[in-house]
Amino acid sequence: WYQRRVRGNVTIFTDPAIYEKVPWLWVIFAIMFTALFLPSVIIVRSPTPDEVCEMTPLCDESFEVNKLTSDHNYSVVEMLKTCKFYVLYVIVMTMSLALLTGTEIFKELAKDTIADDHFLNVIGAALAICNAFGRLLWGVVMDKIGARWALFSAFLIITPGIVLLYWTRLMPWPYLINVCVVSFSSGIFTGIAPALVELFGHRDISLKYSICLSGELFGCLLFYLLSIGSVKLYSDLVFLILLAVPCGVSCIAGLIFI
Repeated sequence: WYQRRVRGNVTIFTDPAIYEKVPWLWVIFAIMFTALFLPSVIIVRSPTPDEVCEMTPLCDESFEVNKLTSDHNYSVVEMLKTCKFYVLYVIVMTMSLALLTGTEIFKELAKDTIADDHFLNVIGAALAICNAFGRLLWGVVMDKIGARWALFSAFLIITPGIVLLYWTRLMPWPYLINVCVVSFSSGIFTGIAPALVELFGHRDISLKYSICLSGELFGCLLFYLLSIGSVKLYSDLVFLILLAVPCGVSCIAGLIFI
């Protein structure tokens, strides 16, 4: 029951020996997570005013002039009254679709075309690395060119990238590159916080960020509904197109309204 057949080859898909190790992996993960974050709770604190003044970049006049930020510090209520917030909210929702495309369905799409489970696992590791580097580099890009053009550029890559998965899954290495590009571009997710600062100012930024990230809920719900339909109602190609269309809408909306 833990084997599958692809093009006449039998490959291991869900080995019981691996399943037996999963609970312990979660325990190890929890220990590592605690070991990383518990010291930060004890050690990390907000800097004093004197310490802030000692930070040369923050006191440098040119830095303040070139920093991308809103001229007006919106309150949360004021932010909720703007069109830009709801455009950004939809963008967060569609970012969830891009992230889930890379993390949740890359194996499902290729299970009948790539007869190598180890290679599919390599893809999973590679896309995680690409997403991590994408978060770093998209943050740099957003600081340089602003939220509008950074979001536009990312979704301009993501939209066709999602649809191309239908054809690249027929070949292992092109599929690996395709998935990594989509995962790298979805790293723009890290730019939501600076985008909020640029559009609405620093005031109550943590609360603004939390409200904006609630769009992930609707993105996950939409992904779930579309994935249910892909089982019986439509093909994989239609499923990918339905995932890509909201990303294309975000690409255009971000360029026009943000």
